[in-house]
Amino acid sequence: MEDRWANAAGSHQFRFFSPEQADQILREGSKQGRRGSHAAIERILKHEPGLERPALWRRIRRLKSRPKPTPYRRSVWSLEDEQVLRTGYGAGWQGKQQAVRQLLRRHPDWQPHIIWRRAAKLGLVEKKSRKGRERNRQPWSEDDDRILLNLAGYKLAKAIARRLHRTESAVRYRLAQLGKSSRVHKDGYARRALAEELHLGIKTVQRLIIEGLLEVRDPRITKRSLDDLLNSLPGSSTPTHATDGAVEPAPVQRDAPAGSDGFRDSQADCKHPATVPTRSSRAKRFWADAARTLGVSAERVEKYIAKGVLKLQDPRVTEKSLRSLCRRHRSLINYDFLNPETRAWLRDSLDLFPTADEAEAKQLAASRKHAQTVRQCEGCGRSIRGNVYFRHIKNCGQLRSKGRAGG
Repeated sequence: MEDRWANAAGSHQFRFFSPEQADQILREGSKQGRRGSHAAIERILKHEPGLERPALWRRIRRLKSRPKPTPYRRSVWSLEDEQVLRTGYGAGWQGKQQAVRQLLRRHPDWQPHIIWRRAAKLGLVEKKSRKGRERNRQPWSEDDDRILLNLAGYKLAKAIARRLHRTESAVRYRLAQLGKSSRVHKDGYARRALAEELHLGIKTVQRLIIEGLLEVRDPRITKRSLDDLLNSLPGSSTPTHATDGAVEPAPVQRDAPAGSDGFRDSQADCKHPATVPTRSSRAKRFWADAARTLGVSAERVEKYIAKGVLKLQDPRVTEKSLRSLCRRHRSLINYDFLNPETRAWLRDSLDLFPTADEAEAKQLAASRKHAQTVRQCEGCGRSIRGNVYFRHIKNCGQLRSKGRAGG
């Protein structure tokens, strides 16, 4: 330490601080930034006036620099060391630990990983091969196929692969060979995900729900959305009762102001709200109760649901209703725009026949012809299918900004 300081400070002799204390002051000051380094240098110069400021800065840079790593030294193993290692590994786990401790006491400059690597090189460690590598090269047995078919549709391909100790791609390929899909059939389908799969708009899916062609798991209207709508209507303070977060509205008879919410209602001038048909669906009954609570017609409540003002308790589409839609109203699904995986899913799991309902599908061909054209917006660069492109370019902000810049 003193030799290093002699190189940095010249012939200066420390009087108040020792070289170790000076190093500690400079080290702590450098940790606090440039101001801390200045304060540490001023403190040392106050008691050691013979030192030069540049010498102290050089000392700080030396203290902050990383120490040079120790050069690699090849470990030399003797026959006695290897015998200790073999005896320890042959005596079990405790014998391994004792052998490692004994070798570290013999060679203080060694690290434990050197001993572990030597044991592996001598073949003292049993190599446990991964089960996945073993199973991937084995043929599929009947038990594997049985487990695969039982879990298909209920578990993800990644989870099935972990169960069978195979790769995810091997599971998907085997399912394709067996004529099954790797898609997970949950209890219900999200509206937005279903719209993307079937190449339908989210408003179209919402309209199918309102018309009764698709059913949701729980069509009851949430209490919060109903209360918010009641508070937004002028002169409305109607109490509601909730059961499990859903609405059981209290019947109220009052006249709603026509056109107060922006909707046109043909029955708004009636003294009593619209009555529910005797053979209405479960959703229609709940929505009719909400209409009586709001004092409006059932048609207006359906418009509120379509716009998202009134929210449903559980809006996931049931698999039964989706299967019914595929069987009876195949023309509503454009089969030509679906990808191969979605086609296989609808055909194998939901009984969709591409040639069924062919007469109705031909009637929609003219209106769907525009959807085969894909255009790209010059402003934002989005690829848009069909005539929606012309509505988009009218409202595209980036295209407007480019037009202003060009003008």
